[in-house]
Amino acid sequence: MRRSGYVLISVALGAGVVGLSPTGAAANDQDHASKGPSKPVVVVSGLNNPRQLSLVDSDELLIAEAGKGGPTPITTPEGGPSGVGGTGSISAVYRPQRAHDTSPHRIVTGLMSIAAPDGSFAIGSDGVSARSEHGPIYIQETYAPPALLPAPFNTKQDGRLLSARPYSSHLKVVANISRFEKTDPDGKGFDSDPYAVLALRGGELVADAAGNDVLWVHGKHVSLFHVFPNVRTGPCASQFDPDPTHPGCNFVPTSLATDRHGHVYVGGLVSEVPGQGRVVELSSDGRHVLHVWSGFTTVTGVAVGHDGALYVSQLLAPEAAPPNPQVAGVLTRVSHGKRTNVDLPFPAGVVVNDDNQVFVSAWSVASEAGLAGPSTSGQVWRLRF
Repeated sequence: MRRSGYVLISVALGAGVVGLSPTGAAANDQDHASKGPSKPVVVVSGLNNPRQLSLVDSDELLIAEAGKGGPTPITTPEGGPSGVGGTGSISAVYRPQRAHDTSPHRIVTGLMSIAAPDGSFAIGSDGVSARSEHGPIYIQETYAPPALLPAPFNTKQDGRLLSARPYSSHLKVVANISRFEKTDPDGKGFDSDPYAVLALRGGELVADAAGNDVLWVHGKHVSLFHVFPNVRTGPCASQFDPDPTHPGCNFVPTSLATDRHGHVYVGGLVSEVPGQGRVVELSSDGRHVLHVWSGFTTVTGVAVGHDGALYVSQLLAPEAAPPNPQVAGVLTRVSHGKRTNVDLPFPAGVVVNDDNQVFVSAWSVASEAGLAGPSTSGQVWRLRF
């Protein structure tokens, strides 16, 4: 995640990437193997850059699809050609605990998306959350300089927290997150990439990856919940971000979760530096850091089970047995100090249900066409640890 807020990662995937589907995808994951994680099952495939997941009332899984760009050309500050369009969406899977390789069921469409010409590595509608099946769906859109975007994206969605109802074309602006970031909470100059949202009782939390903070939205009022200082350990001790006056690596919060005590968990990409990613547990008011887990690589998803186990998506962590050297990604369970890893291609959002089934976005930087064919399209996998 660069501070310009345009590009999630800058991985070059060549044409040699092989297809990867969960071994034994049709297996019955209702029976938990006692000697390790169960074989993953594909819940849904053909997604466009799936990111944050939200499990609603245990029976509905919401998926934020960042889309596949569009026909309007845009050149990012990084210099790469991209296209803008309304291909972002929110998909729903009903009874995800039993679903197997379904097709996307898109209940909100027309969301802003910016992607590479082939539809990969999109940014846009990266975040989704809802309190109940009958309430509004909250969607977090990324930010780009309005002058670069076509109407109506530049004034109706850009950097906004939105709410929507299923199958309705009406999008309601809840708050302009990027406008708040112009107050510069982290003291490093304006930069914004709102990336994840968590709907709680009384309001919504939003993680702004480029702003290095988490914000609290109550009605239309936006306030600072927590700001993250630069990480200054390991390789980050000798780095500066964004300039020599700020030693260390940006925290880059990408993911949010809460537990039964109301504590808030925030996953940090930490400037993509290997081994420096971390998860921070905050008090319910955001004022106190209660615990920090470190040693991760590019955290893009976090969840907490009812038993207190922590689940962490590591987008670019090296796999133990990659099907191709260019494929990376690990999902990690942390429980009582023990870490259990599962190879999972480019994971992002992760949630866990009451029955300890874990759902995670896979191939999260791929469009429905896939990085190397349909078997590498955006997907959601289900497994048990």
